[in-house]
Amino acid sequence: MRVKRPVDNIKIKSTFLPRHRCIIQRGRQLLYVIALLLLWNATAGAYQLLTPPKQPIQINARESVQTLLNEYWMRTPPNALASENFYKDLNSRPAIVSVAYAVNRLQQNKTNEAKLVAEKLTETFPKNLDGWMLKAWLNALEDNFDISLVSMQSLNQKVLATPDLPVEVKSSIYSRLGRLIGYLEGPVAHRVNQNLLLTTTQSITKTAPEKHLNEFNLGRAQVFEKYTEIQQNQTLKTNEELVKVAKRDQKIEQLLNRENESLSDSEQKLSEEIERVRQDAGARISTLENQGSEIEQERIATKFEIQKRQNRLFYLYEELALLNLGPVSQFWAYDPRVEIRNIEFQLSQKRSDWNGYSFQLRNISDEISRLQVFVQQKTNSLGKELKKLNGSRRRNLNKLKRIASGPQIADGKKNAMKIRATSLITYDEISEELYRQQILNQLPRN
Repeated sequence: MRVKRPVDNIKIKSTFLPRHRCIIQRGRQLLYVIALLLLWNATAGAYQLLTPPKQPIQINARESVQTLLNEYWMRTPPNALASENFYKDLNSRPAIVSVAYAVNRLQQNKTNEAKLVAEKLTETFPKNLDGWMLKAWLNALEDNFDISLVSMQSLNQKVLATPDLPVEVKSSIYSRLGRLIGYLEGPVAHRVNQNLLLTTTQSITKTAPEKHLNEFNLGRAQVFEKYTEIQQNQTLKTNEELVKVAKRDQKIEQLLNRENESLSDSEQKLSEEIERVRQDAGARISTLENQGSEIEQERIATKFEIQKRQNRLFYLYEELALLNLGPVSQFWAYDPRVEIRNIEFQLSQKRSDWNGYSFQLRNISDEISRLQVFVQQKTNSLGKELKKLNGSRRRNLNKLKRIASGPQIADGKKNAMKIRATSLITYDEISEELYRQQILNQLPRN
């Protein structure tokens, strides 16, 4: 049937072959992922201890290792300090003891101290592979990438110079080297010296045996696959988070706009209230000042009347004194004492009036002062409330401005994703517990 219908055959082939290739490609990818997982399971944690100690181990070394990995192993501040002091006081520090102490430092979260121990190990015991591996790994962990790369080159040379090294140990070393190189090529590539990275990668790929070269490259590919997966997942999570944030921001925007409308109304009412208080107090003070001005005029006039009557009294007192000194005449009809009594009575009334005016002026002055204090206190109180409302509205406006710029993921979440994507332990992690157990397995059992 297909031979008789060539046109249909062409259509069938054109539709079938791409799907067939896609299936084959997916199958290869699946096999590749399975191979990576098998490699991870086979080598990732198989050999942490790379250079076992020569047997028999001296009793002092055995006791030191047991103290560091048993007695002071639990992660506590007292154990961290005790193990540090214990190691400092040792007279003899064989390689296995230093490796045990480095693992103890990792267990106690003292990575910088573990790095220093590893560096000392490479100086004192240059053939010890654990020192070089720890130095390379810990410097990569602490972003000392150049030192890490140079240490990898040294480790590769030491492996090549150790022909009797078990194949399984070599597999573990090259797998980890591949993961370290993959880490520097991918997640942190932008911070790595690319020339040194290329030189180190070439020095390993050109000298590593074919079997271990495959393991090295698979380790690199494993990191690439995981880094790509993390990036894709984080992109997906980022987009999902942005959608959530956008919906949340929309609701917040509506609430903020309604709140700002209410705040604006409250601000307007407060401003009007402040102005009303000032105007009412100003009008009352103006009335009191006018009253005071009128009373002051009355008091001035009263003071003038008092002065005029005092002057008249002085004259009458003098007249009375002269009459009292002279002879009594039957023809004298004028007696100033009557006028004196009248003026003294008038003077008493005028002084009483003057005191009344003064009292009224003091009351008016006190009332004006009270009103001024009241206005000051009231406007200050209303002003503070107005300032709070204004501050709340400004903060809301800033939030609205941020929302208008588009949805943003919280810094904490962004930093967490960045740390996960660029942290070495995401792609390669040393198991302190496995390291510990493999070291303890080298000790003779009682």
